[in-house]
Amino acid sequence: MCGLKKIEAERYHEYTDYARAVPYGRVYPLSVCEGRQSGDIYTDGRAVLFWHRCGFAAVGGEVSENFIYEVKKLMQDSERRLVLFADDACAEHFGEGYAKARRLFFEYPEGKAVKQYPLPEGYEMSLLMPWLIPQLTGRIVPSFSWENDRQFLDHGTGFCVTHEDRPCAWAFTAAVGGDEVDIGVETAENYRRKGLACAAAAMTAAAVKEHGKKPVWACHEGNTGSAGLAQKLGFIKTNECFVIHTA
Repeated sequence: MCGLKKIEAERYHEYTDYARAVPYGRVYPLSVCEGRQSGDIYTDGRAVLFWHRCGFAAVGGEVSENFIYEVKKLMQDSERRLVLFADDACAEHFGEGYAKARRLFFEYPEGKAVKQYPLPEGYEMSLLMPWLIPQLTGRIVPSFSWENDRQFLDHGTGFCVTHEDRPCAWAFTAAVGGDEVDIGVETAENYRRKGLACAAAAMTAAAVKEHGKKPVWACHEGNTGSAGLAQKLGFIKTNECFVIHTA
C-alpha cells in the first residue's frame, strides 16, 4: 500500500496543472502552488491533495480508494484541521465519524462594474493598513488564511470600515491564485445590520477587478447571510460541493 508523499515547497509549481483542474475552490490550491500563500501538497503519484494553511483542502488527478483512505488518515491524525472539498462520488467514502455540509461557490460576472454602497454618517472606509490588522477580531480575519501580516500585505488587499478609529467591518482577499481572488468578510458583533460589510466587500471586489482578477465568493449553504450578501453585490452562484471534516 503506497502512502502519500509530502512535496517539497520548491516543487509546488510542478502541480499547478492539477490545481487548475480542481472543480471547486481552485483559488486555494493555486495560491499554494504559486507561492502566494502557505500550505502543503501531498501525492501518491496519480492524485494530489492540496491543503491550504486555513484548512481548506482539495484533490486533483486520478483519485483512488487508497488515496481517499490516506486522506482520511491525514484528516484523523493531524492536529491541524482539514476541510475537504469533495464531489458526490468522493463524499460517499466518508460515513460515520465525519461531518458533511454543502459549500456554495459564486463568481462576479465579467464586464460588470461593482456597485458601491454609501456608509452611514460617522463611519469611514480605509484601506486595510498594518495598524488596523491586529485590531480585527472574529473568525474571518487575514490570519485565517495568511501566515502572517507581511504575506498578506505583499499579496493581498482589503478595506475596513471604522467608527471613531475602531474597526467595525472588513473585507479582504482571503485567497489569491490563478486569475481569481476569494473575498472574506466579517462584521464586529455590535455593528451588524448597518450595511458596513456590504460597503467593504464592494470596495474589495472593485479593487480585485481593477487588478485584472476575477472576484469569487464561497460559503456554507447554511450561511444565508453570506450567500445573500454575495447575491446583493452581484455575484452569481456557479457551483457547489460537499465539505467534509472529522465530526
